[in-house]
Amino acid sequence: MTAAPYRHIGGAIAADHGRLSLAAAAASAGFYAQEVAGLHEAGTMRWARVCAEREEALRSAISEARRWRRAAGWADPDKADRYRGADDGR
Repeated sequence: MTAAPYRHIGGAIAADHGRLSLAAAAASAGFYAQEVAGLHEAGTMRWARVCAEREEALRSAISEARRWRRAAGWADPDKADRYRGADDGR
C-alpha cells in the first residue's frame, strides 16, 4: 500500500477495513497526531511520516465528507452517521 487507506466517498469515510463514522475518523486522526509527536521525540521519522500521512488523509476525508453532506442537505453532518431511516435529521 502506497497511500493512507482513508478516502471520502459520497459523504462517507472509507477505510481499508470498512466505513468509519465522522466521529471515529476524527478520533483516529487525533490518535495519529499524538503518535506523530511521540515519534518525532523518539527520532523515528519514518513512522512519524506514516502517521502524519494517515492523519492528513483522515482530516481531508472528514472535511470532504462534511462538505458533501452539507451539499446533500444535512444541517449537522454528524447526524448522517446516526440515520436509521425513520427521521433523516435534515
